[in-house]
Order: sequence, then C-alpha cells, then structure tokens
Amino acid sequence: MTRKIALLVKVFDKEEYADAFIQTGEMFCKTIGQFKRIEGDVARGDQFEAPSDWHQPDRISLTISFKTPDGEEKSFPIEGLAGPLVMQSTAHDRLNAFCMYAVTVPDFEESYETEEERLRVVEKINSMLKIHATLGEEMLSLGEHAVLIIKVADFIDKVSKAAKSEGYASWRGLIDYFDPETFHGSFGVVESVFKKRNIYSYQKEFRFFFDSSKPEGEKTLHVGPLDGIAFKLKTSEINSKFDMKLAEDQHANGDSIG
Repeated sequence: MTRKIALLVKVFDKEEYADAFIQTGEMFCKTIGQFKRIEGDVARGDQFEAPSDWHQPDRISLTISFKTPDGEEKSFPIEGLAGPLVMQSTAHDRLNAFCMYAVTVPDFEESYETEEERLRVVEKINSMLKIHATLGEEMLSLGEHAVLIIKVADFIDKVSKAAKSEGYASWRGLIDYFDPETFHGSFGVVESVFKKRNIYSYQKEFRFFFDSSKPEGEKTLHVGPLDGIAFKLKTSEINSKFDMKLAEDQHANGDSIG
C-alpha cells in the first residue's frame, strides 16, 4: 500500500527553536553516531540506528577458528545466542539527520451511485483522515511547540536546494519499521538508514540525511523562511485545532472518489 505525505510536523522543546525554523528554516542536525550514543531517552536515542544486517540466532551459525601455539588449526561452533546478530556500518555514523513526524494517508478509492451513498463515503474518508492526522501521546510529549509543514513538496525542494548549495549529498524518505523478533536479513547501504525497529513506529518518521566533506559533528542547515509553507502551533493543540477533510469540490461532478 502506497502512502501520500499530507503533512510534516517538527516538535520542539523550546519556542525559540520553532521560531528559528519558521523564520530562517534553521535545521539542527545531529549525527547518526550521536543518536546511537544517547542514553536515558528512548524516544530520541537508538543504539541500533542504521542496521545493515539483522540475523535471528536460530537461523545463523557462528564458528570460532584459531591456531594453537604449534600451528594446528582448530574451530568450534558458537551456540545459544541470546539475541539477534546485528551489524552496523560505522561509515553511517557521520551522516547528519533531521527527523520529522509524517502525517500520511493511504491511497483510496470509493464509489457511489446516490447522494446518500456519497455522503456516507465522504464521512468514511473523513473519519480515516482524522485517525491518520491524530498525534499520539508519545509524540505530544516530545515538546510543547510544533511547526506544521503544510506544503510538503515546496519544503522538500527548499531543503534539497540548500543542501546542494552547501555541497552536501542528501537523501530523504519515510522510515520503514521492521519486527526485530521475526525479521532476518540484510539491508542495502542507503536503505539501512531508513530502517528502524517497530517499537518506534509511533514516531512515523520522515528523515533527511546529509553527508559532506566537512568534519564529522552536528550541523545546522538554513533553508530560508518558511512563510506560506508552515505555521506554528502548541503541540497540545494539534489534535483539537488541526483537522484534515476531503474537499467537497474535488468530487462534485463525479461518481467515484480516490
């Protein structure tokens, strides 16, 4: 099922950061290495960022080989691993990331024949949009202030242009969440930075990643004012004041909605 990004949300713990984001497009980006080393903050830190391999213990075999002092080669198997074998590329640690919450809606198609059916379809779709636009308590607790990006394509374009002007390579996309108890396999080089365990699925992340020839560490990118692209709102007010509904004029002359 494909998903359309209807809205991007950035939560801040200080209003001055939210204001700087709107006024200058200030994007403060930590490195993947820093996110891996965060302790005591489960929502922001993840020691398993950007896994390249995730192998279940009952589906792999490990052997230790060595030479004795007299040159004889010996080996023995390692059995009874307590958890998955996880591999991560340290080359990814230098990448800078900017994380946002993505309000997405699945592709849908509904048909109707009568006005009564049309009204039921509209109500059904609006109920679905309401659910997808509602932020959970875990996200609301990350900060008191939020900036809502209402023109996603324009924002992405500004970020891409700003990154290019700085000489940064960049990637962007929705995070894909996997089940660490059942998944067994490997991820591609770029693919791995967009993979996280499903205990973080409530974050519904959209991430920008940047790489440059500059020394590794935190970086701040300014993409320019976000006038007409974004607005600020108290995080606690998002669910009560923000609403997504189907525009009636999009289907007034048709017999299907999608």
